[in-house]
Amino acid sequence: MLITRKQWLLIGALLVVAAATFRIAVAHWLPNDGPDDGRVYAQMARNLLEQHVFSHDAQPPYQPSLIRLPGYPVFLAGVYSIFGHTNNGAVRVVQALIDTATCGLIALLAFYWQPNEKRKVASAIGALALAAVCPFTTIYAATILTEVLTNFLMVATFVAVTLAFRRSTTEDIEEEKKRNFKRALLWWMVAGLLGGLNVLFRPDSGLFVAAVGLTLAGTMIWSVIRRKRSAENDPKRRRRFALPAHSKKLFASGLISGVLFSVAFAAVLTPWTIRNWRVFHQFQPLAPAHGEMPGEFVPRGYNLWLRTWLDDESYIAPFLWSLDTDPIDIDDVPPYAFDSPEEKKRVTTLLEAYNNEQDTDTDADADSKTDNSANPDEDKDESDNKNPNESDQPESDQKPQVEMTPQIDALKRAHTMWFDTHSQYWPFVGTLLPFSDLDHTTHQQIWLPLFAGLTAAYTLIGLAGMWFLWNSGSFDARRWLLLVVLAIVLRLILFSLIENPEPRYLVEFFPLLSVLGGIAIAQISKLTRKPQMDTDKHR
Repeated sequence: MLITRKQWLLIGALLVVAAATFRIAVAHWLPNDGPDDGRVYAQMARNLLEQHVFSHDAQPPYQPSLIRLPGYPVFLAGVYSIFGHTNNGAVRVVQALIDTATCGLIALLAFYWQPNEKRKVASAIGALALAAVCPFTTIYAATILTEVLTNFLMVATFVAVTLAFRRSTTEDIEEEKKRNFKRALLWWMVAGLLGGLNVLFRPDSGLFVAAVGLTLAGTMIWSVIRRKRSAENDPKRRRRFALPAHSKKLFASGLISGVLFSVAFAAVLTPWTIRNWRVFHQFQPLAPAHGEMPGEFVPRGYNLWLRTWLDDESYIAPFLWSLDTDPIDIDDVPPYAFDSPEEKKRVTTLLEAYNNEQDTDTDADADSKTDNSANPDEDKDESDNKNPNESDQPESDQKPQVEMTPQIDALKRAHTMWFDTHSQYWPFVGTLLPFSDLDHTTHQQIWLPLFAGLTAAYTLIGLAGMWFLWNSGSFDARRWLLLVVLAIVLRLILFSLIENPEPRYLVEFFPLLSVLGGIAIAQISKLTRKPQMDTDKHR
């Protein structure tokens, strides 16, 4: 049965309405102001409007800050200026609408990436359906966090890059080629601007820009190889210096595209970089890796130790976010964190020194918490507290140094983050295993297996989409595959090596999996209809 164009449009419209309804309902019924980052962003936005300064301080003198990039606070300030300075409900509705727009861009991307012209519309509808019902991205419409804007700008960047590539690879007459090349350069500039804007919301979004740059470089190399093979198989084109001249043209066009893309990207970050240099006398185009102000202490040794064993989100809060505010119990450290009994003894000694200092400074800490109750992140980032890797014991009483050198199991961390339930910020947030620990009051025994199954389903259908892109043999399709693989792998590598491998950092993968899934759905539906068509033919 053939579906008419009007029917496709109707299905698409219904899916968009469903996506918007789902997100607005979640934003209304499941609002979440829990994340500390969200409170910091909101405070910065209010300070912009009320104090006219970019600061995270909750009280005067409102010192300038650089611990967060300005994108999301400026976005919040824009919404607050229209709907009220504390109206997070309006923020959630706006984010729900933006996330719905992201679903539309996902459908557009699937349309462009589908190599089979006859399956493009089906791919777009399939991708739109997957994006519309995806609970992993939807929940962030209800939180005061950057994920919604990051997803939107990431997909928008990839759409602009796709249009740039399509314009630069058309086979037209010479005059039309020049016109298309100019349009391609314009799209490269748009992509650079969108990529830079995304970095102003989340610094790690620069990895998507890196994926685009590597894809552009890979495309140039791949194109030269294809041209060389084509020339070798065509006797008429076996002319001396013919291939080098064409190669120079390919590299020149690619180089110009890359330069414009990079310049546009850098232009977005330049004002923020200049501001930080003038205010703090530091070259800081992004935000500090640990969210610290200039001169604040960062327990780098402790963080490095955490990286060697912390591979579960449940350990992040007690061992990282509670540092300098709460004691750390050695019994809470899993056995695999230690490389030897000597290392465990050494860590025990250090933690005892840290905990004793916490007990000694209880009154001072209580006063500090009272003063900073409006901004709990200041307690977490306080720079003058003791590093648990240091001890106040006299040098003569200290035990010999013990090497702490367990390897960072990046693959295990990546696997743990990817195949998490991704239930963060839902009322039933938690881990699936062990089953005996599931909370029946929030129906975790129902929701967590469902979310784990959905994670596996999106992963499998995304892999199927990758296979179809590769198996198509299309140069363009394999280029999109390269872009997706780079975007995923680069991000996965980064977050599998940091001290806080939170699964929410991988939520940006689900829009890409939806695109690939839409392509897979269209191709699978085509394959399943073939036997029926053959049967009808024999009849």
